[in-house]
Amino acid sequence: MTDQELINQLHETYGEQIVLTENMPQAYCPGGKDEVRAIYLGCDPTNLKYNILFPYAFAHGYKGPEFKDFIKMHADQLKNIGLSWENVYAQNLCRNYFDNETGVNKIWKKVAEEFWIERLIEELSVFDPKIPVLLTSQMLLEVLGDKETAKYSAPDIYEEKISLPIPADKNKLGRPLIPVYRGKSPRYKVSYHLKYKEWAKYRESIRKLLV
Repeated sequence: MTDQELINQLHETYGEQIVLTENMPQAYCPGGKDEVRAIYLGCDPTNLKYNILFPYAFAHGYKGPEFKDFIKMHADQLKNIGLSWENVYAQNLCRNYFDNETGVNKIWKKVAEEFWIERLIEELSVFDPKIPVLLTSQMLLEVLGDKETAKYSAPDIYEEKISLPIPADKNKLGRPLIPVYRGKSPRYKVSYHLKYKEWAKYRESIRKLLV
């Protein structure tokens, strides 16, 4: 099914909340599939501040200045765990654009669960099932986890009260999951970005899993 057909199907099913575009961002994998050590997963490409359409996930391929800091922030996140864009497969769970940003989007979880999870599983089937998925948002775990793991809180994960990775048989993708969030910890008042000293132990745990 083409991007246009998928978008039309989404629009027919979920209505005006789905933005009509000709294409959706493609997965970003500059190093090639044979070099992939992890799947780097985002929520969706929606960006209402600029309403820019991207050639690839995580704003890759867009030449303007608006998302240079965004791309660099993710590159730094990967660098902190021994990875780079060259050895991940970067994709969004929901590939389409919405009329609302993810955090305030009332239908995001419904669309993710009903439409996109199944398609992402098929898309990732070309990779060894042992290759982990790095989750860049708590919302991803809320829709991908099972009844138990979907409730894992970010503080408990980052303080390693929950063992990593979240196992394949405890989530809908059937792959190991590793959270690498970007929001702010309510306990420490600091971003969950892995560069901060508060997460040194968690950072090293992830690096060991990716060896």
